Amino acid sequence: MGNIFLLIGHRAAGKSTLGRALADARGIPHIDLDLEIERRVGKTAAELVAEDESHFRDTEIHVLGDIRSREEPAVISVGAGLREYPSGVFTIWISRDGWEEDALSSRDRLRPDLSPEEEITWMRETREEAYRRAANCRLHIERDCSEHEAAARLALLADWLEGAVGSAGMRRSWMLPRDAEDVQRCSADAMLFGMAGVEIRSDRFTDIPALDMPWLASLRTDEDGFFQRAKDAAAFDCDTSLLQKLDLRGLAPRPLILSTHPNDVYKEFFDHLISLPTWIEKAWPEWKDFIILKYAPRVKSWIELRYAYQLYKVYEKQGGRITFLPQGKSWRWVRAMRLVAGNESNYISSGCGEHSHLPPSIDYFLPHVQEPAPEVFYGVLGKPVEESFGDIFHRALSLAADDGKSSYFKIPLTAAEIDNCLHLLPQLGFRGLSITSPLKTDMVESNFVGCENDLPAGNTLAYVKGSFLLYDTDEDGMHAALEEIEAQGIEAGSALVFGSGGVSHALRRALEHHGWDPVNVISAREGWGKYANTSVTLVVDASGGRADASINAPRAHTWLDLRYRNVSRAPAGVKHAFSGMTFFKAQALAQRRLWGCAEVKEHPLLYQEPER
Repeated sequence: MGNIFLLIGHRAAGKSTLGRALADARGIPHIDLDLEIERRVGKTAAELVAEDESHFRDTEIHVLGDIRSREEPAVISVGAGLREYPSGVFTIWISRDGWEEDALSSRDRLRPDLSPEEEITWMRETREEAYRRAANCRLHIERDCSEHEAAARLALLADWLEGAVGSAGMRRSWMLPRDAEDVQRCSADAMLFGMAGVEIRSDRFTDIPALDMPWLASLRTDEDGFFQRAKDAAAFDCDTSLLQKLDLRGLAPRPLILSTHPNDVYKEFFDHLISLPTWIEKAWPEWKDFIILKYAPRVKSWIELRYAYQLYKVYEKQGGRITFLPQGKSWRWVRAMRLVAGNESNYISSGCGEHSHLPPSIDYFLPHVQEPAPEVFYGVLGKPVEESFGDIFHRALSLAADDGKSSYFKIPLTAAEIDNCLHLLPQLGFRGLSITSPLKTDMVESNFVGCENDLPAGNTLAYVKGSFLLYDTDEDGMHAALEEIEAQGIEAGSALVFGSGGVSHALRRALEHHGWDPVNVISAREGWGKYANTSVTLVVDASGGRADASINAPRAHTWLDLRYRNVSRAPAGVKHAFSGMTFFKAQALAQRRLWGCAEVKEHPLLYQEPER
């Protein structure tokens, strides 16, 4: 059976356009589900919805099932309101900034009884959770991104989904269903990606579901006989607080994970865990060689992470067999690192996106399970970092330039924890770091950071001869953004920078170098103030989306929004609008040069629009 790629998402997001591009690049058919239904029924999707929407939704499911039953490779673009998403296919959520305006201006209204704003809210509330549950990954397309570049990113994600299949990281991972309704999808995804199987936890399932694939039986509740009832499981996992319920009598040996989840990182908890193999050997000697220890403390600070890591590392160096998986959303990057390093039990949630109470989903691990395994690490520090494109960008360039020798992680960090973080990361193999706006000024004050130049702020750390050195490659990014602006025939004039954070210093230097004058920096917290009724050539929105720059904004000829995710629409009257993607690419390439990474001269992700 060939691979099927299913493109889902809101109307006017670009599913059909990008689907055709992906299909053409792969030499396989593209099927627009609405058009396929029209071909079979003789009426358009809009006509069928108007007649009987419920019947149309049933038709969608039937026709999609018929297409899948052919077992032929294809790219399928489906309607935004599909009621039931198939499992066992590579599913990508297409998410484009500005789909709302296009949906209202170019498509028939779905709910004319609602205002346009209410209709958009209705679409989000009734559809996005379904997208989140169904998708393996999400393609974000910023405002004004070219079709060519969006297609290149989609092609990369499609390649990575296929590349994840059967990789070492996936073979060591178990899919964790959210609930009973999620079991079928998790089973299909586990089979699709070649994972170890599905984890069935006693706290989520009263009855053990019937599964036709390997599964992990995890005891998380105080009940008798769980493992006896789970005798067909491929592996067992027992929380160490429930050892009195561990009954292995008459069971054939198989992987046995003894996992501890203490609320603190006290050494006595760790010592208790590593003493358990001796206890198991005395009670059930035949299980001696099947024991895996999992140390999963609930870590609350970088100091605790350092201490927990030291306990784990000492035991591992002594030959102990142990997995280290700190609990908490802030430490998910450690899970990804341990997966790369050979972690023996990883857990993955279905769907895509961040879920605070669940392990990360497939899209989080996707860059890191691409083989070969990396040898050195880089990352982005700050809070928030979830929307960073860096893990995809840097991993893709590494795979192209140096056979995947490096990987890049998103690491949440606050200013108060900088020193503890920078003390630990080199021990973990990190050799370079990118710094987000909240921390760019704070880095100058760190005891673990040196600076060759007298910088007021910096965005790049390079680990050189045993210490971190601070640089500012944001200026490289701004030079590239200004060159893009000037290529449109826009001459230097007056400029306002909205946002006085750490990046503003580099922006001012670059603007002045390119002859922009005057250059004024405005505090986003205080708003436009006296500049509200002025006219300028260029506004640079460096607020990071934390303030609405369009409220009382000055009249501007050109608008540069330094975000590359969730880019807002420029205010009315702006003739030229640019996102921050060109800025990001240039500063990221400058970072790679500082880090000593192999140079990449051509790559689909480095595509630039030709001059117009």
